Amino acid sequence: MRFSKYLIPLALTIAVVVSLTLSVVLWTNPANYRTNKQTAQSPTSQQMVKPRGYVYSPVQAIHTNADGSQVILVNKLVNTVTEIKKTMKNYKDPHIKTLSKNSKVDYFRIANQTDSIMLNYSDTVSMKMVNHIVHNRFKKLPNYKINRIVLPTNNSTKLYLLADKNFTVYEIDIKKHSLKSLNNVLKMDMRTQPASFKLLNNQPTVYVTTAVQMQPYKYLIDRQSDDYYVSRLLNSADSQNINVKRRKKTTIYGDQSSLQLIFNSSNRMAEFSDFRPNHNLRNLTSTLNDSYKNLIKLGVPMDNVRFFSYDQKTRSVMYRTYVEGFPIFRSDGFGTVSTRTLNSSAQRSEFSLDNPEVPLPSNKGYTSLPSTETMLKRLENRGYNIKKISKTRIGYTWTKDKTSPLLIDLTPDWYVYYNNRWLSYTSLMNQY
Repeated sequence: MRFSKYLIPLALTIAVVVSLTLSVVLWTNPANYRTNKQTAQSPTSQQMVKPRGYVYSPVQAIHTNADGSQVILVNKLVNTVTEIKKTMKNYKDPHIKTLSKNSKVDYFRIANQTDSIMLNYSDTVSMKMVNHIVHNRFKKLPNYKINRIVLPTNNSTKLYLLADKNFTVYEIDIKKHSLKSLNNVLKMDMRTQPASFKLLNNQPTVYVTTAVQMQPYKYLIDRQSDDYYVSRLLNSADSQNINVKRRKKTTIYGDQSSLQLIFNSSNRMAEFSDFRPNHNLRNLTSTLNDSYKNLIKLGVPMDNVRFFSYDQKTRSVMYRTYVEGFPIFRSDGFGTVSTRTLNSSAQRSEFSLDNPEVPLPSNKGYTSLPSTETMLKRLENRGYNIKKISKTRIGYTWTKDKTSPLLIDLTPDWYVYYNNRWLSYTSLMNQY
């Protein structure tokens, strides 16, 4: 009885001592706190790192019917391109040859051939990237640069690769295989959109030939803290002493030698610079591979993130989040992540601290977007030089939701690459 009299006070004293000890450890070494927080909040621990074949995947499927008419294939329940990719794993004994070059006639003859599905990449990729979506079946083929894959639905021994540059067509002969699974994709409940594939200012472009009904979305976003990225990117053996500078809405972390991390609180964007030596290979495959490794290193959520563009001059690679096969654009044209190799001793990544996570019901009705021809004609009537447009995309505009900082609105809109910048059709029309 006498011992139990002192048991509770003794236990409380031990608890207080332990608590104070832990507090001292956290105060004297905040990196431990960031590491623990990283373990608890790491998005890469909550979702699997996506393979190259996922990130460097085609983003659009066009079906050319037996009568030559074309439609964009969209399925709200499953990703159409993913379903088609599942049928592309059994190509045996592939042999490739150049079918034509510098011939627009031959290029469009193959691209628009009847009974075929064309998979479009958002920008040029190398065959090494294509190899990742065909289960390594093309590993022995030359590392050509391509933009599109044409899959005949009535010929089980051939497929075609199209390179927009120089209008090049490659033919791949393969051992005969079953086309049943590929044709079964066409039997799914699709929301098709009439389209045509032709030239826009000498660039192969998918034209939407009728008005498009698009569903606006409201998304709950994943908001990652600065601490997570500080711990992930700067907490290493090479960065023992981290300095912090604060300038208005900008916070700069650096190790005084090779690493720097900048956060902008106004737009929730971050910039990570790594000044350590890198391989600095200038070919497309090396750049895409290095960019993918940097994407993994950052640890941003990768669900629905796809390769969007590559700028050879600046060696920049852009990734965007896709919704129903359509890319998301912010007001400044930025996407989800951009990586850039500056030289042999500098790489830089820009990324968002906020990313769409969960779609929520929206009370807004469908938005009607004009056809490609109508959209271009209206811009021309407003005084824009259509010859300065090299690309067009249907996408979603990211805007902050007024009701909550954890919500965003995704509004359908046309985007055009005008004067080397992605600009929305609505913003261009509202300028005059």
